Amino acid sequence: MIPFPHLWKRCVYKGPAQRVAFSSKMALSYCISFLALFVAVFAHTHDIHKICVPQVAVKACHKMVEQAKTIGVNLECVPARDRVECISKVKAHEADFEALEPEDMYIAAQMSDKDFTVFKEIRTKEEPQAEFRYEAVAVIHKDLEINSIHGLKGLTSCHTGVGRNVGYKIPITKLTKMGVLGPLSDTSLSPRENELKALSTFFSRACLVGQWSPHPETNARLKSTYANLCELCENPEKCDYPDINSGYEGALRCLAKAGGQVAWTKVIYVKKFFGMPYGTQPAKQSEYNANDYAFLCPDASKRPITGPPCTWAARPWPGFMASTHAVGELKELREEIAKLNNLGESTHADWIATVLTMNNKTLAVDNNEVSPLDYLLKAKYKDVIERDVLEPRRVVRICVKSDTEMAKCEALKAAAYSRDIRPSLSCIQSANCITSVENKGAELVVLDPHVAIDAEKNHNLKPLLNEQYNKQDEQELVAVVKKGTPMGSIQDLKGKKVCLEPNGNAGFFGVLKYLLNNKMIGKHHCPHEKSLTEFFSAIVPSADPVKCLVSGKGDVAFVPLSALHGKDSDVELICSSGGRAPVDKAGCGVATIPPKMVMTCKDLSEVQIDEARSSLLAAANLYSEHPDLFRLFGDFNKEPNVMFSNHATGLSAIADVLPSFEKYKKLVVDLATCA
Repeated sequence: MIPFPHLWKRCVYKGPAQRVAFSSKMALSYCISFLALFVAVFAHTHDIHKICVPQVAVKACHKMVEQAKTIGVNLECVPARDRVECISKVKAHEADFEALEPEDMYIAAQMSDKDFTVFKEIRTKEEPQAEFRYEAVAVIHKDLEINSIHGLKGLTSCHTGVGRNVGYKIPITKLTKMGVLGPLSDTSLSPRENELKALSTFFSRACLVGQWSPHPETNARLKSTYANLCELCENPEKCDYPDINSGYEGALRCLAKAGGQVAWTKVIYVKKFFGMPYGTQPAKQSEYNANDYAFLCPDASKRPITGPPCTWAARPWPGFMASTHAVGELKELREEIAKLNNLGESTHADWIATVLTMNNKTLAVDNNEVSPLDYLLKAKYKDVIERDVLEPRRVVRICVKSDTEMAKCEALKAAAYSRDIRPSLSCIQSANCITSVENKGAELVVLDPHVAIDAEKNHNLKPLLNEQYNKQDEQELVAVVKKGTPMGSIQDLKGKKVCLEPNGNAGFFGVLKYLLNNKMIGKHHCPHEKSLTEFFSAIVPSADPVKCLVSGKGDVAFVPLSALHGKDSDVELICSSGGRAPVDKAGCGVATIPPKMVMTCKDLSEVQIDEARSSLLAAANLYSEHPDLFRLFGDFNKEPNVMFSNHATGLSAIADVLPSFEKYKKLVVDLATCA
């Protein structure tokens, strides 16, 4: 909106006669002054700050930007692959700020701590004045006789759950640093099993629910081996969620009712459980007497739980981080975030959660700007993130070939380490990754099925994990054409140009087998490509056949059905049985093909194989659920299928053999006799 429109009209929109009448020096001076005022006001009201958002939040961000204009807030969305790339964009001044969590701040601190500042926190309305998101405490029965932290040995212990902060990572980190827990250096065991063994040896019984390993067979073995860690649970044989003796409140219930002697939880739940006031909430009645319990401090002293706590560590609040380049604009950024907070909440906008990572139970609070590293150190949280029990530290090395793969692997390594993936991942670049894994220069390599056949047969490798596509361990290969084209059957594709991934890919052999089985080509050409050119006029090799089709380079593309998930509706399938179908139609394909696989050397020890499998599987499980944190599947630096297929939705452990791979191996053997 133009400010002072009546003055603007007078200075700018007068006709020739009026301009003559308005040409006195006074009038000219008046207009110059007005225009200067206009420029100043216009510039001030049109400052645009750039917020970086992960790809999955871009649409929501655009909605926020449009709605924000109604309250005079001018923003621009800077899309990024994920939060990790957002950190890089803020550092490079391509964006002014982003919303993130302490683990993301750790990545920023490792990248370039001096280039960032945390300037606003996302706190809860329950505890708007609390310094930290939560504070980890140990709670005991008041009359427990204990004179040192070593006195915890042999007691019964109640935990929130495996892998969680206050009930697992914090006590393990702090007790290990105190020299109380351990040793945790058995190189014949994985880092997770070292921790479980240490806890099982230190405490007589416990309740520690959850998934102890992302690999089901390993999870079952660990729970059988260290069964005493499940004895205080509501369902010891299950030792998993839901369990009334798990979680923040459940750990206290385990202490009060299930025979526990020490509970690891956070301060706010102590107050809730025992009916004490906290934050903005008044006291409520509780069946438990707060005077019967005490905080156990790290120096083994006790404090009444009705008074100030003694904490073991704290988890910082999530918040907003800017480039230090934008320090002069922090006042405006804070005001804008506060306005967006109120707007999103009052209108129940979905973008408040997707873009700002807030909800109706939180609010944005100003803080003294601080570097991400100092923000973590203040809460004694950095060493909790860096918890790594084995010395020398072990890593799982992934071998990659290209520079782009290496860049993605390094980004994955940083992201996974901040999120407690152990052993940590590492990246090796080689022109021949199969040989590197065979010679134990790396533990893992991701291979297409056809390459995997040679790796298994001639290089002593075996499949460990496979890509999944909407929870399926195999893919349906489909024929895709543009809408409006005349082809109505596979036979109609004769003489057309086909977009295919390069020779040797599973899709290539799937098409070849289909045409042979249906006698559309003869089995008399070697190499196989000659057989296909008997049917198609040309083969257009492409890493992304759908893009090849849409750009007009080919008339048909053969791709896995899952690769079309979320694609625009300007393409259709040609079904093997004839006719056209939409891209979400299952059962239309020409063949079933196996997935990409993660392979390892057959000669590794069982613990090395378990570590390699568990680390990458844990990362895949996390990032398939939360692609905003790190986009494991999808374009990377504008390239498709980097390390993993764009259309994969997760990874799965291979128990013994993968049926679709075994079937495919037989197919390739059959087609090898093409002469």
